[in-house]
Amino acid sequence: MEPSSIPGALAAFRDAQYRVAEKISALQSLQIREWAEDPVSGETAQQFAERTNGGDAASALACLTGYEKQLTAACDALQRSYDAYMLVEGDNTARWGMHDNGK
Repeated sequence: MEPSSIPGALAAFRDAQYRVAEKISALQSLQIREWAEDPVSGETAQQFAERTNGGDAASALACLTGYEKQLTAACDALQRSYDAYMLVEGDNTARWGMHDNGK
């Protein structure tokens, strides 16, 4: 990856992370009700709740939370790479400036 493309990639990953976090928040506050107040709708609501917010690793909430962690790791790695690049470039610029000022 070209160092100059890191800020754009970082912005895209942070945007995705923000949108996933919003979905997680919405999912956590989702109220699943028995719409017909009968055994069938009760069982359906229970199964839907388990598949969306359940503690199971295959639930939508668990999958989105895992994805958010991966996005966070990617953002952190991109930021570290960019910071390291800027540090090196800053040092190089300072060194070249010292040489140019001596002429």
